[in-house]
Amino acid sequence: MNALTPVPLSLLAPEIAVTLALAAALAVGMKSRPSNGLLARAFGALGVLAGLILFFWGPAYSDTWLLRSGGVARAWQVFFHLAALFFLAAHEARGERPVALLLGALLGMDLLAAANDLFALFIGLELMSLPLYLLVYGLRPDKRKLEAAVKYFFTGGAASGLFLFGLSVWYAETGTTALAPGGLPSPGTSLALALMGSAALFKIGAVPFHFWLPDVYEASEPELSAFMSTAVKAAGVLLLMLLSIGHSSFDPLGGSGAAFPNLGAWLPAVSAATMTYGNLMALRQRSVRRLLAFSSIAHAGVLLAALWVWQDGGHGTELSTLWFYLGAYLFMNTGAFLFLALSGISEVEQLKGYGARAPWPAAFFALMLFSLGGVPPTAGFLAKFYVIWDLLKGSGAWLAAAVALNSLLGLGYYLSLVRTMTLDEPGPRTPDGSFCPSAAAGLVLLLCAAASLLGFIPEAREWLFTLLTL
Repeated sequence: MNALTPVPLSLLAPEIAVTLALAAALAVGMKSRPSNGLLARAFGALGVLAGLILFFWGPAYSDTWLLRSGGVARAWQVFFHLAALFFLAAHEARGERPVALLLGALLGMDLLAAANDLFALFIGLELMSLPLYLLVYGLRPDKRKLEAAVKYFFTGGAASGLFLFGLSVWYAETGTTALAPGGLPSPGTSLALALMGSAALFKIGAVPFHFWLPDVYEASEPELSAFMSTAVKAAGVLLLMLLSIGHSSFDPLGGSGAAFPNLGAWLPAVSAATMTYGNLMALRQRSVRRLLAFSSIAHAGVLLAALWVWQDGGHGTELSTLWFYLGAYLFMNTGAFLFLALSGISEVEQLKGYGARAPWPAAFFALMLFSLGGVPPTAGFLAKFYVIWDLLKGSGAWLAAAVALNSLLGLGYYLSLVRTMTLDEPGPRTPDGSFCPSAAAGLVLLLCAAASLLGFIPEAREWLFTLLTL
């Protein structure tokens, strides 16, 4: 395909399906007052599911001057669509606006995954971010959510400014907005990558760009926190990956064709600082939501370690480790936040004796905590094992030790929550045990439980890699 040939509409079929679902959700809101939130959610789920199916009907790989289709792009888009489906399944129908905002953010993620140019990356980043600012406040508006949304908006705006500044420096140095322009690195391109990489670290929630995350996750509804802590974090990882390795040889196996690969030189230090800070802060939390927010920061550090070892090796094995960790984290973290949404629990005090009042929901939450903590034989254990193993095979022995020690540190608060649920006596704030998920939410719970038990299947990583690179 010629470098200046536009992307055929057939290659954009998944994005078109999501756009049509967005239009249908908005039409429902305009035609029916009060708006039919359930119908809007059905249209949204149909469009997201259609896009998910269409990803596997497109060509294996197609590359143009601005966008690409298939290959690695498809793998990331599948992840984003799964996270969106989980949100729609868990979210109660309250009008068409949350559905429309979610679909708008999903379109931005799809564009980010398909971008083949820095300008397209920026458009995707902003299209993803702007609806999320409104979603933080808009599900159940109150003063606390308004404060979190304003904080998220201004810090997100600063991150966007850093990306634009870096893009302008990149263009001044290279004369192009292509991701892999060729040539030799220079102080100007290093500065540009550092500035744009800072925007990616903000989306990931890595130190020192983490300060917005605990307040936003705590104030948001649990189903939105689950979406942000998985899909948005994955989008940040993808953005950092593209900035790290360029795009000239970004083939379906993820081989590194880096023009300026020096962006990853500081990833190990950022990774170690991020996971250590997140775990230490989580140990002192009395709010379960805030605890999971700091846990999300800690997992961001492990993801950065997986990203660095992939960049260092540039092989399909390391890429499959990164994908497997993201997939495991999607299910176990979504399950944990969905439990909070359905049980109404927000404080550690409310977990006292909860296992006696609601054995099965407590067992489900314990499974999610075990997986997040990396207790064998859960998927979380297998994911961390693969990261540590790849680090040891490469040149990151000290970072492997940091991941292992931080995994032990994380067990301190994950197992503490399990102990509170099972060994403490019920207190006055312990819920009565009512746990009534809808059919869709119940299906998500079952999927999260099943996926968290993938530690029984050591070949799961290879199966996932094969599926996503068909």
